[in-house]
Amino acid sequence: MKINLPYGKKSIILTIPEDKVQIIKPKVSSSSGENKKLLEEAMNNPLGTRKLEDLVKGKKVCALIEDGTRGQPHAQEIEISCKRLKEADFVQFIITTGSHEPQTQENLKIAGYIRKSSEAYHLRYNVIIHDCEDKQLVEVGTTSRGTRVVAERFTQEAEVFFIIANMKNHYFAGYCNAVKNFLPGVCSFETIEQNHKLALEEDATFGQHPWHPDPARRQNSVSEDMIEAMNLITRGKPICVLGTIGSKDLIWAAFGEINRVTTEGIKVIDQTTSFRIQPSDFVIVCPGGHPEDETLYTAQRGLDLVKNAIRDGGEVLLIASCHGGYMGLAPSEKAKKFFYDSLLINKPRGKLAPEIKKNYRLFKQKAYKMAEVIDRVNKIWLYSELEEEVIRKIHLYPTPDPQRIINHWLKRKANQILLFENANKLAIYVA
Repeated sequence: MKINLPYGKKSIILTIPEDKVQIIKPKVSSSSGENKKLLEEAMNNPLGTRKLEDLVKGKKVCALIEDGTRGQPHAQEIEISCKRLKEADFVQFIITTGSHEPQTQENLKIAGYIRKSSEAYHLRYNVIIHDCEDKQLVEVGTTSRGTRVVAERFTQEAEVFFIIANMKNHYFAGYCNAVKNFLPGVCSFETIEQNHKLALEEDATFGQHPWHPDPARRQNSVSEDMIEAMNLITRGKPICVLGTIGSKDLIWAAFGEINRVTTEGIKVIDQTTSFRIQPSDFVIVCPGGHPEDETLYTAQRGLDLVKNAIRDGGEVLLIASCHGGYMGLAPSEKAKKFFYDSLLINKPRGKLAPEIKKNYRLFKQKAYKMAEVIDRVNKIWLYSELEEEVIRKIHLYPTPDPQRIINHWLKRKANQILLFENANKLAIYVA
């Protein structure tokens, strides 16, 4: 059986006997391509609030738009939104980068979409790309967990908040959702660092969020802190959301009050990308190609989301091109320092994670989560464009030929190989 997997902007083909492999991928990978129809229907049928055009009429609006690391149809989402924002007194668009690099080509492209649609509909507007190191950010309060919230100045002038948010599983915040556009989205580096330290808590994992429809799955320290920060930033002002699920082709969209949209989105995510599976000794992880495997930092997400499928002492084949960002390792030099460099420790397998947990800095949560997997498996093989020595230094095993690893597993009488396609969007639980 030949299996075609995305790898960077290309693909690779693996051969595995059909009776030896179970392929797990999102149950719905795309819609019929009718994004515009789906978005229009969502905007015309709000959940728990009035239509956007009625909410913003004569008001100062803060519109939070996700950055270029999200593989969503930004141009269509922005155009449909601007059509309904034209009666606003003023719209301040903020591209919510969080701790990501601000001045990337993708972010500049999104700013271009905003300008094009805003001018087409004669909006009174401005657009900025958030920079978490900006000295002009303002303090708005402190959460009950001690996170000092410092955010973009215009958020304090806005009368209405409008967010475009793409949703999927998140390895420590539970789910990517509209709340993340506030923290980390428009906050300072120090605020993000204080919040993300909570990712080291046991309840900071995928599948759990304060707005989950199942009361038993509502505890998540990171997301609880994010919601507190959002409330400090917005100070009771109306918050409405255009929530979507899917990449270039959307499978779901809803517009309305932030809590309602998020809860409905979580239901869809759980139905389409969550699986209960018996663990295996042999697991292949494919994050999903570009941009999901642009760096090892990004690819780590997929490894963590499927970790429950890997037996202790098992082996993993991670297929991630790692072709971009800073040396293919992380999106920035600072992220590389606290992610990759944190894994450069001379400790035996089984003792990496406790060491990395010490002296937390932002981005170390990824190293910690990755070390937790390294600590309990036999080997993680990595097929990528990284140099072999760069891979070996962080307790991974490079391979120039993923098929050779699979053939070796088969010779060892592997009963079943689990293959996770688009792993960055999955959530795997033990059956």
